[in-house]
Amino acid sequence: MQKVAPKKQLGQHFLTDPAIARKIASSIPLGAWDSVVEVGPGMGILTKPLQEVHGKALHCVEIDAESVQWLHQQIWAKELNIMHGDFLAIPEKDLFGEGNVAVIGNYPYNISTQIAFRVLEAKNPVQFFGGMFQREVARRFCAEHGNKEYGVTSVLLQAFFDCKYLFTVHEGCFNPPPAVKSGVMACVRKQQHPGCTFKSLALVVKNAFNQRRKTLSNALKPLTSSKPGFVLPEELKGKRAEQLSVETFIMLAAKWDSLNV
Repeated sequence: MQKVAPKKQLGQHFLTDPAIARKIASSIPLGAWDSVVEVGPGMGILTKPLQEVHGKALHCVEIDAESVQWLHQQIWAKELNIMHGDFLAIPEKDLFGEGNVAVIGNYPYNISTQIAFRVLEAKNPVQFFGGMFQREVARRFCAEHGNKEYGVTSVLLQAFFDCKYLFTVHEGCFNPPPAVKSGVMACVRKQQHPGCTFKSLALVVKNAFNQRRKTLSNALKPLTSSKPGFVLPEELKGKRAEQLSVETFIMLAAKWDSLNV
């Protein structure tokens, strides 16, 4: 069957280098995974090495009907579990089920942040989240405080995961080549829960970074004025959001949680 035509509206850039696909697949820690969810398998270059290791635990989610049809016609993919639909819209119980779940993919760059939020908000905590993103996005996810790349998604992801930027992938490794370089990262769920709700952490972090040039006392004024008990420590008032560690944001979110009991 003729190969799948990349579709611009779906942000498709098919990886063409099998060696890189194997490196991405090997970023998932070895173990007893109940489900390994691959987002956007396309023509299966990453799917093959994932299937070799994880077998029937592998579940693929593909929005493109042509890609689904192409995969169904490949001998090696005859027993592959493929969900035809939008990763952002499929009910969570159908996506993640129960038990240990890993999420991996060569993600469409235009929705990669939304994919990260879907993973973070899952009721069944995803234990591994990784794969290929636009390089700047992957770097932002893994950035440390005090870095200009550090932002909302850095804090939210690192509150729950240990995140590591693995390697950069050149534009020429794709069809069609994207206009930017790509980056591969791996995030492993932290054993200890941060001690605050995701909802409160997102509220505090988004307000803090909303106007990142402002000091924290000004940026968080909507929160401090709405709840008199939410008082910033004196040493934080003059700082900007990018200067605060993930642990400090967790402390502030836990304080906000305590006022909503």
